[in-house]
Amino acid sequence: MKTFKRQESNEIACGIDFGTSNTTVAIAQGNDDPITLVPVEDEHLTIPSTIFFPTESPTVVFGRKAITAHIAREDGRFMRSFKRVLGTSLMKEGTYISGRKTNFENIIGHFIEDIKRKAELSADREINNVVAGRPVHFVDGNDKADKEAEAQLDAIFAAAGFKNIRFQYEPIAAAFAHELTMGDTERLAVVMDIGGGTSDFTVMRLSERYIKKHDRQEDILSNAGIRMGGNDFDRALSMKCFMPLLGLGSLWGCKGLGFPITPFFDLSELSKIQSMYTQKYKRDLRQLIGQSNDKVLTNRLLSIVEEEQGHALMSIVEEAKIRLSACEQTSADLSFIETDLQVRLDRAKFEDSLHGCIESIQKTINACIVMAGIKTDEVALVILTGGGTAIPLIQQITHRTFPHAEISDGNRLSSVGFGLACDARRYYLGAN
Repeated sequence: MKTFKRQESNEIACGIDFGTSNTTVAIAQGNDDPITLVPVEDEHLTIPSTIFFPTESPTVVFGRKAITAHIAREDGRFMRSFKRVLGTSLMKEGTYISGRKTNFENIIGHFIEDIKRKAELSADREINNVVAGRPVHFVDGNDKADKEAEAQLDAIFAAAGFKNIRFQYEPIAAAFAHELTMGDTERLAVVMDIGGGTSDFTVMRLSERYIKKHDRQEDILSNAGIRMGGNDFDRALSMKCFMPLLGLGSLWGCKGLGFPITPFFDLSELSKIQSMYTQKYKRDLRQLIGQSNDKVLTNRLLSIVEEEQGHALMSIVEEAKIRLSACEQTSADLSFIETDLQVRLDRAKFEDSLHGCIESIQKTINACIVMAGIKTDEVALVILTGGGTAIPLIQQITHRTFPHAEISDGNRLSSVGFGLACDARRYYLGAN
């Protein structure tokens, strides 16, 4: 067992950005020492929020290694986007891993314990103090579920060994990270944090001279958020461009009805894929496909479910989404389903698939501005964080909504974790 240097609780703290898609951790070891991001998987400063439970081994695997194990068809249970379970009924229901019912507190706990261990190895000391990021809303329109989600995450961090736990809204943390290089001039800023599971927005007054203020509430003008993010963009792209190759939109039954949409939606929603692998689901799907009028297409759907390749498919969808943020056209190789099967994609179709998502995000931005009591022309700075802000359509909305603002998007994946450590230093280490 690793023995750490003896330290007092006021000597070190960390910030953990436990994300739906990726996770980061940063360490603060003193008021004058630089905050450092921790390599959480080999040399990488981010780790995919994924986990793999091998059937024949007690050693749980995380991040890119978990993805590799799943793609290699190793025997075991692969999970991702488990942050979205917080505050939902699934937290109580649990799931089955190697035939045993397991609650999600333990599943998420394995991941948080691994992050804490890596932070302590990097610092060579025990870490008791943490500021953890949270979305503005874990669950939309349900204050009770939202409070339950934070309480569940608090219990998970405590079980992982943290003694002192605080939460901070993720977009506010991103603002704290940006303040370090702002200078003394006050600027009215909007933070847009579009991650894997949520889109969160904050209007805040920022200045480097505010960094050591213990209470920042007077600087925060408004917060707003919606449970929509990169995973929803993936689902939209999948339903628009991938699922028709598997039978979405084809006819079903003697009356020529449309093939039921449920299995296509389930296959495009990361939190539902694993539920498709039960014997009952597979049996029901075979019966459904028995009445399909285009079995060439729907047998592809059946093959993916029976071979339990849903996560592999959605990884390809996600990669296509990322490529379409950089170029106008791309293609996706689906030969793992059928020899020479490919889908050609263009940005226009992708953007068309996002219509509903973008509309909801725009409404949430507008609500945040109204709550702040400001006009969009007054905003001097927009800070973009989270992978979803790389999508050109999101950037177009940003420029259109805030025409006079400087746009900062240099640290999309690390700014929240870094800012959480800034907040941890201010709160735990006595910065004043």
